[in-house]
Amino acid sequence: TITRVFTATDDAGNATVAAAQTITVIDTTAPSIDMEAMDETVECDGAGNSEALNAWLANNGGAIAGDVCNGVTWSNDFDALSDECGATGSVTVTFTATDGCGLASSTTATFTIEDTTAPSMDAEASDEVVECDGAGNIDALNAWLANNGGASASDVCNGVTWSNDFEALSDDCGATGSALVVFTATDACGNATSTSARFTIEDTTAPSMDVLSADETVECDGAGNIDALNAWLANNGGAEASDVCSDVTWSNDFTALSD
Repeated sequence: TITRVFTATDDAGNATVAAAQTITVIDTTAPSIDMEAMDETVECDGAGNSEALNAWLANNGGAIAGDVCNGVTWSNDFDALSDECGATGSVTVTFTATDGCGLASSTTATFTIEDTTAPSMDAEASDEVVECDGAGNIDALNAWLANNGGASASDVCNGVTWSNDFEALSDDCGATGSALVVFTATDACGNATSTSARFTIEDTTAPSMDVLSADETVECDGAGNIDALNAWLANNGGAEASDVCSDVTWSNDFTALSD
C-alpha cells in the first residue's frame, strides 16, 4: 500500500495539503497451471513401487505453474493407494499450486500400479513313469498332480495359484495308461504361465508263476491218449499264474508226442 500526499505551496512558502491518495496493489489472480499433471502407470514390483510413487509426487505429477506476482508452493492430497489385485493399486491425486497471497490453482492425475507380467516358471514339470499296480496307481497320480508335476513358479507382485487340465488316463494294455497334463500358474491379477508333462503307468513285470506245471504220466490207450493230453494242455499242466496289472493268457509250444 502506498499513500501519496499532494501539497500546494505559494511563492511565500505557505502550504496547504490539497489531497491525499492511497494506492493499493492487490493480487487476485491465482497461479496459472502452465502444464497439467500427467497420469503415470508403472509395473508392479511387489513393494508398493514406493520410489516411483514418491518421485511422481515430488515432481507434482509433472505439473508446472507460474504466478506473475510471486512464486508458488506446491501441495497434494495423496493419502493411499487403492487395494487391488496382488500389490497393485491406483490413486487420483490433486496437486495444488498456491501463491504468497493464498490464491491457488489445481490439477489432477492418477498414479497406477499394474501387473501385466505372468509368473515365472522357475522349474518345469517333469514326466513321471510308475509301474502298474492294477488299480490306476491313484496315490502316485494324485501326489504328482498335487505337486504340479514338480513344477515351481513365482511372481514378484503376488503369489500364484496352480491348476491343471487332467481328465483321465488313456486306456492302454491292462491297467496301464498315460496322460499329458498342462499345469498352469496364475497370479492374483489373472496373468498365467504353463508347463506340461506326462504321467505314465507302464507294465514291465512278467506274471508271477504261482504254481509250476506238473508232469503227467498216463497208461497208453493205443489211440494217443488224446483226451488226457488235451485236458492236461488245457489245464496248462496244472500251472497257475497271476499278474497285478491284468489277466494272463496262456499258450504252449506243444507240437506232437515223440514216437
